[in-house]
Amino acid sequence: MIFYHGTSEEKWALIQKEGVLWGYNIYKNPDGTTYRGYRYTYLTPEIEIAKKYGDVILEIEYEPVGVDGRGIDNYGFNPPEGETCWQFSVFIPIGLDKIKRIA
Repeated sequence: MIFYHGTSEEKWALIQKEGVLWGYNIYKNPDGTTYRGYRYTYLTPEIEIAKKYGDVILEIEYEPVGVDGRGIDNYGFNPPEGETCWQFSVFIPIGLDKIKRIA
């Protein structure tokens, strides 16, 4: 399946340097020091949603598994009637071979 991820030029450079799309969350402690938080990334089936999160738009080839107890992603296969799974989290790294920059 094809999904999208919006990001910044700076974060796209970090993704390329690391070789995977896997979120890179930096948080600040009350004393001003920083730490890397729990890692995951958001994907969306809607390109317009991805555009809200950055000027760099990535097209991702990914097969979701949903909430199955393995903690791979939380894709909603059966949303309530009239709703869609507009965004979901992926808790494993996605290799650059599955990623294409489209904007």
